Amino acid sequence: MGWIALVPVLLPIFSYKLQAVSGKPQATSRKLQASGYKQYTPTRQHQRGIFFNGLVLGGSFSCCAFAWMIKGIPSFTGLSIGYGMAIFLLCVVLFSFACAGVLWIAFRIPNPFFIASVWALAEVVLQWMAGSLPWFLFHIGNSLSANLYAIQPVSVIGITGCSFVIVLVNCLVAKALAQRRYQQLLLPLSLFICFMCWGWLLLFLFERGDNNTQAATFKLAILQPNIPPEVQWDQQNGNALVQQLLQQEKQCIAQQPNVILWAESAIPWTYSPNDDLVKELLHNSDPAQISHILGINTAIAEDVVGNSAYCLLPGGKLAGRYDKATPLLFIEQPLQGWLLPFFSANGYSVQPGNNNLPLNTPYGKAGILICNESALPSAAATTVRQGAQFLLNLSNDGWFRNTYLVNSHFYNARVRAVETRKDLAINSNNGRSGLVNASGRIDETDLVTIRPNTIETIAVRFPALPVCLCLLVLISTIIIHQKTKLT
Repeated sequence: MGWIALVPVLLPIFSYKLQAVSGKPQATSRKLQASGYKQYTPTRQHQRGIFFNGLVLGGSFSCCAFAWMIKGIPSFTGLSIGYGMAIFLLCVVLFSFACAGVLWIAFRIPNPFFIASVWALAEVVLQWMAGSLPWFLFHIGNSLSANLYAIQPVSVIGITGCSFVIVLVNCLVAKALAQRRYQQLLLPLSLFICFMCWGWLLLFLFERGDNNTQAATFKLAILQPNIPPEVQWDQQNGNALVQQLLQQEKQCIAQQPNVILWAESAIPWTYSPNDDLVKELLHNSDPAQISHILGINTAIAEDVVGNSAYCLLPGGKLAGRYDKATPLLFIEQPLQGWLLPFFSANGYSVQPGNNNLPLNTPYGKAGILICNESALPSAAATTVRQGAQFLLNLSNDGWFRNTYLVNSHFYNARVRAVETRKDLAINSNNGRSGLVNASGRIDETDLVTIRPNTIETIAVRFPALPVCLCLLVLISTIIIHQKTKLT
């Protein structure tokens, strides 16, 4: 649907009429008219129509995308549903006006390449501004993530490049329909077919590549507790929850894995090598020589913790620790001292980690992504450039477990796996868990086989390349448009 989703909104951009400007003729040549670089004077009514269409697009999309806030925010703040409604409306208004602004800018030059570059660059700006607010991180390129072949080009052109291609196809379709030149629909159709064929070829070549088949594999068990986040670890529930984790660990051990992957903050207190539960977990798994990637917080200072993943080797030796580098703004990390109540009620905030270094495990270097970091291309690419041979995503989807965000989170992880060509195992409490192979193929079982590799894709090595290409297209279309006006 992403290939044509924007067509209704883009139709008015191409439904314009040429007008004389300062006594000049309406158009200088049929060739220029046919090319789409037409000189015209946009009327205020047309401008308002484009802006209104942007509001409708942003409002319709954000009403669906942010609907989870109405009930989700009160559930973890303990406040009334009116609090959730207020934040929901604020986010809808902000996103709607942002969409309207992007379309209004794109309207200045009704050229498909200009519009596609503006849209893709707007997504880049949004990614930069809202990295700690993942509910704002929308890429139209993510609409490809459900299709195995369509997602493959992300390893070359990144999610930004994929967004550019999708918007370009939408623009070409809208232009052909608006100007009733139906034979021109062959162009976006051909572009779509070529893109899908390219994806098939990339998958074919990757799955038969030497670097993907010669590395040693290891088995990883996913211990998914599925404990509702509203359940309190207190004197009433604490012992039962501990016994549940110990029983689940024994079930994992019976599968004879090399590594057990835990969920984000699976143990809801700070780490200590002398912690009774940690010692018991290691005591159970040591005879089988199993390593753990354990989600547990780190005490940093008074009322400040790190949202951490620990690599614990057999015998309890600590191989390394990763601290989440991009905490959730307002939820984990305060802004101007303001923090949502469910965290501040516990008396602590999260301090960002200072690096994306992978953890050294007995089976290779593990790049760690915690929760929303799977939505950040830079987080995965950075740890791969620093040597990560596979990726692990620890998360907790409990607060929105009955919403579309569960699937969105999983497919974000799929994009990161293909983008970096790294096997990615995800353990999400109350969410979707399993393995996304470096090829993009999915295995949603609790015992998976991971194949480390040392591949660095074009998207990883040159993350700025699609941005530079979009800027080049943007500048080129502006120059051509200005020259056309002077002709």
